[in-house]
Amino acid sequence: MSRPRILGSLLGLVLVATPTAFAQALDRPKPTCIRNVSLDRTGESEERFTLVLREGRIEAVLPADAPAPKGVHLVDGEGLLCLPAFVDAYTRTGVALPEPKIDQDVPVDTASDVRVDMRAANRKGIRPAFRAAQALAIDRAASEAWREAGFGLALVSPVGELLSGTSCLVTTREAAMRDLVVTPDVFACAGFRAGGPGYPSTLMGYHAQLRQFFLDAQRQTELQRRSEAGRSGPRPPFDAELTAGSDLLGGGRTVLCEAESHRDVERWIKLADAFGFRIAVSGGRDAWRVADVLAEREIPVLLTLDWGKEVEDPNAKDEKKEEGEAPEAIEEIAAAEEGVSEAAPVEAAAEEDEEEPEIAWEYEEPLGVRLERRREWEETRACAIRLYEKGVSFAFGTDGDKPAKLLERVRALVEAGLPADAALAALTTDAAELLGVEKRVGRIAPGYDATLALWSADPLTEKKAKPVFVFVDGRETKYDRPEEGAETEGGAPDEGVDASGRWILTVQGDGDEREVGLELEMAEDGSVTGTLTQENPMDQSKMEIDVTGAVNGKELTLEGTFSFGDTEVDFRYGLTLDGDELSGEATINVPMMPQPIVRSVEGKRTPDRR
Repeated sequence: MSRPRILGSLLGLVLVATPTAFAQALDRPKPTCIRNVSLDRTGESEERFTLVLREGRIEAVLPADAPAPKGVHLVDGEGLLCLPAFVDAYTRTGVALPEPKIDQDVPVDTASDVRVDMRAANRKGIRPAFRAAQALAIDRAASEAWREAGFGLALVSPVGELLSGTSCLVTTREAAMRDLVVTPDVFACAGFRAGGPGYPSTLMGYHAQLRQFFLDAQRQTELQRRSEAGRSGPRPPFDAELTAGSDLLGGGRTVLCEAESHRDVERWIKLADAFGFRIAVSGGRDAWRVADVLAEREIPVLLTLDWGKEVEDPNAKDEKKEEGEAPEAIEEIAAAEEGVSEAAPVEAAAEEDEEEPEIAWEYEEPLGVRLERRREWEETRACAIRLYEKGVSFAFGTDGDKPAKLLERVRALVEAGLPADAALAALTTDAAELLGVEKRVGRIAPGYDATLALWSADPLTEKKAKPVFVFVDGRETKYDRPEEGAETEGGAPDEGVDASGRWILTVQGDGDEREVGLELEMAEDGSVTGTLTQENPMDQSKMEIDVTGAVNGKELTLEGTFSFGDTEVDFRYGLTLDGDELSGEATINVPMMPQPIVRSVEGKRTPDRR
């Protein structure tokens, strides 16, 4: 081949290869040197450090006066606190669940005679072979919400079925879904619920379905052994679900069990003992009641910190009265200062007698009932504290809520008595250990992933703390530093975002659809008050429920309580505003139900006809 043709071929190869190589080069994190940061959360040490990040890892942790390597991007960490990026240890955000296939055998011929056996594969609620890693759908808004709260990793878990499939650990940077996966299969996810109509639909049915499937998985294992040994017997079916079930029973993967009540924790323990699989617990609102059992059996808990709406403390009113004078005394002092006589004229008194105001009667529950409600709420909030005292391993997860909200609740736990170091460990080192990545994330040390955050203050004790830099796999996201004395708790609405007005909401779930009216008024700081109007399921009368909440960015959160017979039901709406439309989820906590009810919500603002 002539030299010009050879050069032409090489030039063609370069022209073809260059765009791909250039794109790959852009995807690599740039070498970074972070100067003069603190690694001490308590602020007791004045020592500062220099961190060198290269190829997505922490290359070195050096003294603050160490010279920066040449050719690196410099980041000024003066006055900032460096912590490992937090781990969202349990969330259902970011996985697209396909429609489950219930019937996996030949349907029953209803015209045939009575059968002597049951169907071989009625699989409602059973799909352990599903993998969240193959169905990731993490959008930019979710990634940004995690990073803005200092989170660098999240365990994405499929939920909603008896056996929902396996969860995967991902990073929170923006990239192709395949580039986010740190660990493709972590836990097998399970819960006492199954979507869709038909059997099973009760707790007894859920138990029967799970037991039958585990028995089928045991049989599959035995048939496989006999077939491989050349022994007689039916050929084992090619069944991915049974194969995944066999793996669970063989101890190949821990089953992460949804359990808010301690009764459900006990039910899962009995099932695990009967079939020989390992479990962890997610949710765990009531897990403190069985803390001794959890500690003894080394069962970890991924707490979602869903305490419901705070119950007013009846003693708080008495404490406030003791701090100052009675209202009557204040009025008398003010009247004396203005020179007003204590005795009112007789004529004025007569006029007042003629126009007696109507008395607004308002029912108030007995003090004992209110004290008991407050006690129960405080016990639920203190669950993590009781688990810590008993030595139970735990981490924190959003369960689909906002990461900033989870961090706010962790701060509330620290204020209530959970040691700040234990709270930090549950968000970093302990979470990494429970998810099997303790040698890669959760610490600021050479060789660990460059997944960390630089904070303006300690996020576990300071409400105004804000991440200024967040690094995920060495990729930098920068935020504005908060001004001195600025309050950032709860955020604020984006410019032009207003939740005020009348809304018509459509609430859907389990084949049911309801219309709900909502009238809101939003203040300048984003706080929201309003009224939700819906039909009472008891007698179809109209219910008007007071709601309160806030708008942060474009995210609207509403909370309220209504009575269902003699039962108090808390609910929470997590919605995203988009002009005159909104969408999101409603979570209803019914005391006697083992799991919260989750419904999808869509709504439109009605025109102002004034």
